[in-house]
Amino acid sequence: MNLRGLTMQELTEEMLALHQPKFRAKQLFQWIHQHRVVNFSDMLNVSKELRASIDAAHTLTQLTITERHLSQDGTEKLTMTLEDKSVIEAVIIPDKKRITLCVSSQAGCPLNCSFCKTGHLGFLRNLTVAEIVGQVYAAQKIVEKQERRITNIVYMGMGEPLLNTGNVIKSIQILTDDFGQNFSNRKITVSTAGIADQLHQLGSETGVNLAISLHAATNELRDKIMPINKQFPLEVLMKAIREYPAHKRKKTVLEYILLKGINDSAADAKKLAKITHQLDAKVNLIPFNSFEGTSFEASSEEVVLAFQKLLVDKHITAIIRTARGDESSAACGQLGVLSHKKS
Repeated sequence: MNLRGLTMQELTEEMLALHQPKFRAKQLFQWIHQHRVVNFSDMLNVSKELRASIDAAHTLTQLTITERHLSQDGTEKLTMTLEDKSVIEAVIIPDKKRITLCVSSQAGCPLNCSFCKTGHLGFLRNLTVAEIVGQVYAAQKIVEKQERRITNIVYMGMGEPLLNTGNVIKSIQILTDDFGQNFSNRKITVSTAGIADQLHQLGSETGVNLAISLHAATNELRDKIMPINKQFPLEVLMKAIREYPAHKRKKTVLEYILLKGINDSAADAKKLAKITHQLDAKVNLIPFNSFEGTSFEASSEEVVLAFQKLLVDKHITAIIRTARGDESSAACGQLGVLSHKKS
């Protein structure tokens, strides 16, 4: 059992099963998640006997970074090899006041969204809690050398987080624990392509920010470019978004990749505006990031600006997201281009 993947409650139960007092769980949790030790022998305020007992049946396996790709804008893609030799990627996105880490929740992705390279790779498996948390700690170690720290976490990497809901929730509970890294749930965002029946559990158990990969404002178009819409059509998804239990002052973000001649017309903008008003949401407009084998093209800058203006004129907050890391295939929809391998 990898102790790095246990929440405080689970670690407490594990200690009680070993006939240890509850405070031992707090001690261990702090060593594992606050100090990020990799050896039980480093836990100095834990007796040698207990360390030996834990070491015999538990591990603290950490992720191995096998490749690092740095873009000119400072974005850095980390390629990590898991114990079964499958490969995942995380992305460090620095800014003046914050550093955001984009983490993966699956190796590959089963959704097969037509505009996303990761979806074309196929699906290997869900990541464990320890593997999700491990991405944060591996990136934190790199960032700390620059005397900075990860300030925001987005579950927008490889995979669909809400097809791995249990492990994603536990990873958030670990990262936000007072005795761990103590991240605020207001600094964590989970992005989903629309697994509507998992939204309530995510919100009620974590309170994190919600982002929806929408990318089309009609069922007809969304069915074509995002097959998951056939299972959870817009009317079902919108109902789940309206009922999402989270901070009232934090609006849901609708992510919308602009594809030339596909979803970037004035009519598309008007339909998107209607949905956005119904959800009291805001919009992130995302330039399409190309990859080998795709037939899609990015909308021109003129079209993107016109699309944004139509939304803004309808009193919608619509931000054009700047492409980060596209030269090293670290941008939205590009993960897995350089290094994904099936075992």
